[in-house]
Amino acid sequence: MQLYEIGQSVARRRAELDLTQAQLAKLSGLSRFTVNQLETGKVKDLGINKLISLLTVLGIELTASPRPEQKGLFKASVSANVSYKGKLTEAQLARAFATGEIPAGYEPQVSVILDEVPVPVVVKAVEEAARSSGVALKKIWKNLAAWSKDLHLYRRVWE
Repeated sequence: MQLYEIGQSVARRRAELDLTQAQLAKLSGLSRFTVNQLETGKVKDLGINKLISLLTVLGIELTASPRPEQKGLFKASVSANVSYKGKLTEAQLARAFATGEIPAGYEPQVSVILDEVPVPVVVKAVEEAARSSGVALKKIWKNLAAWSKDLHLYRRVWE
């Protein structure tokens, strides 16, 4: 769940309780400005202690769970293919993740995936590849680390 989605839930719940932003702010120990910025999706960051205090006042529980199916392999392969003639397919990417072998000629696409595709998309793609291939996640992470080194990537998170 993104912060703007939490803000929408806060606004709905505050309205259900017939509270003003000022009242909610006072009850939760925040400023009215902070409540307003959260509800309108303009706040960029809100500390967890402040957020939990606010949600507790409203009776909203914050839970952590994996997002629903996101099609990480699809998103990663589409993103990787934007500037290239050859098209790296989802199946090729999943096989590469599982085996550690980049298909010949697709090094640029794999570099894009590891250097530019948002990390959560890559993580989801790795999870999908592990599930479909039966290869342990640890092995796939090792493959990404090796590629990162071999391809001289800028993003060092995979090592």
